[in-house]
Amino acid sequence: MNVMRRLKSIASGRSSVSDPGGDSGIKRVKVDQEVDKKVAGESQSIEKCSTSLEQHMASASVEIATSSSHVSSVARTENSCNDELPKKIHEMKIREDKTDNCDDKEMETAIVSGNGSEAGQIIATTVGGRNGQQKQTISYKAERVVGTGSFGVVFQAKCLETEEAVAIKKVLQDKRYKNRELQIMRLLDHPNVVPLKHCFFSTTEKDEVYLNLVLEYVSETVYRVSRQYSRMHQYIPIIYVQLYTYQICRALNYIHSVIGVCHRDIKPQNLLVNPHTHQLKLCDFGSAKMLVPGEPNISYICSRYYRAPELIFGATEYTTAIDMWSVGCVLAELLLGQPLFPGESGVDQLVEIIKILGTPTREEIKCMNPNYTEFKFPQIKAHPWHKVFHKRMPPEAVDLVSRLLQYSPNLRCTALEACAHPFFDDLRDPNVSLPNDRPIPPLFNFTSQELASASPELHERLIPEHVKK
Repeated sequence: MNVMRRLKSIASGRSSVSDPGGDSGIKRVKVDQEVDKKVAGESQSIEKCSTSLEQHMASASVEIATSSSHVSSVARTENSCNDELPKKIHEMKIREDKTDNCDDKEMETAIVSGNGSEAGQIIATTVGGRNGQQKQTISYKAERVVGTGSFGVVFQAKCLETEEAVAIKKVLQDKRYKNRELQIMRLLDHPNVVPLKHCFFSTTEKDEVYLNLVLEYVSETVYRVSRQYSRMHQYIPIIYVQLYTYQICRALNYIHSVIGVCHRDIKPQNLLVNPHTHQLKLCDFGSAKMLVPGEPNISYICSRYYRAPELIFGATEYTTAIDMWSVGCVLAELLLGQPLFPGESGVDQLVEIIKILGTPTREEIKCMNPNYTEFKFPQIKAHPWHKVFHKRMPPEAVDLVSRLLQYSPNLRCTALEACAHPFFDDLRDPNVSLPNDRPIPPLFNFTSQELASASPELHERLIPEHVKK
């Protein structure tokens, strides 16, 4: 249905908004079917604009590519058919940098044994050899594919020397550009960000060059945890919602304030979770970028359900606030058990947002994109947040969602402000524990860099009394 016709239908009362995520529940069923079918749901980061209105909203500017893995989405899967490694790594040659820093210079050949795409292939690389360091060979045994996407493939492997499980993300490398994801991953060191362990280059029979990022392997994702509860027709226990959302916000405060990077693809599939400790780690920096004021960025970014409205309006000078909108969408999804804004296209995504937040004002549109001058939307009233969620929902949870899902990017709370929100007060209780009585993961071991932007009042809220002692 045409976007204007849909909005006019909603404005006139012919289309109900009592089901916040779709038309009379039909869209919900459709979404669940699509998610099950694709396993990772809406994990494809970018889809083609299909209507003239969407093309009108989308930015005409093109962000200069500095990363060959810019469009990426690690869609973790459980299908047994994915246990066989793809043919692209058949007979591939490994090229390893002598410096162990994955620069493009002074590459040397390492060893590949195995002659097929089946699990069990051995990949041997050499590290060290710089500044008097002794060279060391590290061998990885490929086990199974855990994710595929437009970027390439992620497979689980085991380091034969240490028996440690790792995840290897294999990305096609454009020789003309440095890999932005690798540059960013080298900077990251935080308990809520997946660490880069090692990296190496490999070539195929077609002489294609691939960058291989060796990462910590974490077995679960927030997406899969959420789906497990949905299939049982249960809500996720609120303690897990608090833990996951808090750790997302802490990770984002680190990359936003300390590193100066915007992730640009926050979604449940990119949030890894240790099923035993419930420690969360942010992954997939294939779309991440350091945002420079005054420098244009691509607006067609971020997976659709979690895409901030300023991106839909074609903004090119956005801020890290786009990540905070995505956090609000993830939080709402964990509370509801299903996506809050399940748009079927980029434009339909805007319809879903307007059904909840109402029609944005001229001032709000100006805040999202000063260059967007068209304003022809029917007037639709905002849907009250307390009606979006069930009656037993903690009011603090609803309040945090409302503070994150604001049209005006500068009105959304920052990641550090979100960490101090009352919704997380339970986590600051000295007696808090997991449902199985195990301790919660470390949450308050902030570095001075993480708290550098905190006011004295915010600092006081962030550090519980029992931690200060």
